Amino acid sequence: MSRLFTKRRQRHFMMLLKYWRLVFNDHLVIALFFLFGALAYGYSEWLPTLSANQWWPRFLLIAWFVLLAQIGRLATLIKRPDPVFLLPQVRAMDGYLRRAYLYSLVLAEGMTLAGTFAALPFALTTERLSTVDIVAVFLTAVVTKDDWLFTARKSISLRWSKQGWRTQAEYWLNPLLAAAATWLVSPLLGLAVAVILDVAMRLVYRELTIDWQVAVKMESNRMYSVYRFFNLFTDVPSVQGNVKRRRWANGLVRWLSNGHRPWAYLYARGFVRNTDISGIVIRLTLLGMVLAFLVPLQWLNTALVVLFIYLIATQLMPLYGQYEANVLTHLYPVQTEERVRDFQRLLTRVTVIEAALIVLASIGLHFDWRGFLLNLVFATIEVWVLTRFYFKLRRKKLSEEY
Repeated sequence: MSRLFTKRRQRHFMMLLKYWRLVFNDHLVIALFFLFGALAYGYSEWLPTLSANQWWPRFLLIAWFVLLAQIGRLATLIKRPDPVFLLPQVRAMDGYLRRAYLYSLVLAEGMTLAGTFAALPFALTTERLSTVDIVAVFLTAVVTKDDWLFTARKSISLRWSKQGWRTQAEYWLNPLLAAAATWLVSPLLGLAVAVILDVAMRLVYRELTIDWQVAVKMESNRMYSVYRFFNLFTDVPSVQGNVKRRRWANGLVRWLSNGHRPWAYLYARGFVRNTDISGIVIRLTLLGMVLAFLVPLQWLNTALVVLFIYLIATQLMPLYGQYEANVLTHLYPVQTEERVRDFQRLLTRVTVIEAALIVLASIGLHFDWRGFLLNLVFATIEVWVLTRFYFKLRRKKLSEEY
């Protein structure tokens, strides 16, 4: 059973590696680079404004560590045919699940330590912590995550799988007790509470014979959430989309097409229904708004606004050649110049909306109106250049690609 888990883990790694290559493309790496840089810079600028006599930081730390305990799920790698082919090995599944538990524990504890390390500067600024307290905080987070994963392991056992409400309560209540004791009383007490809860869970829940149906369902749900994340960036065959009419989008299509021209309607409907293009435009817009809102440094803020407007426009431009391979679209009695104008209208409207949202978000927490006006001027010039000149340069290349 140990060799079976090792083989499945290797195949799982290869599958993840294949999708991670597609997820971390050039645009996402650039966006993440600016995102984490902006968050780190904003975090460092925010900490000096805090004091040690405020009441709310403790409750924020409690909420952070409770949420941190929910990150990292139990990966059993159990498949749907296993209840049939591995049923004679039900006793040997204890060893298999022990390997799965250790594998999940290593990954989950790594994320837990990273989240605790990120919260440590905030805790040191607002609380008086000694070296012993800091060590106790890290140990409490580690033990709490171990307790959370054991709760997940218990939830797929025959005796305890029917008590789903109890498991859900333990997912949140145990980390809450440990975090509340840590930040409302003392970190040493929080460590003691976490250890007591962890030991008590292992003493109370002993009979952990696997419930095949529950285990298969839990692993299927976990992998489906992973595939849904990958599906944001590329097509995943395991994620089947559902066709559903959204009447509210009819008005958006009419507004984007603005008339009865066939290509204008085709481009507008293609943009709304193509989740690859519209989805990445929406995600880049939201990410650009967050960064423009958080970054207080004016030159960096303006650079981010200009960068994200460019990324959004370039992600939208491939829509121009989307229908080149469909011979029926070339039967329309429409000149090429009119087709280009129709796409330019769509490109201008979408880019103007996204640029306006990002520039508006650049006002920030301090309502920097001078920076807002500067970003507005740069954004206006950039949108005009992208839609009037840069698109003409890209049009020939896009036509050749399709």
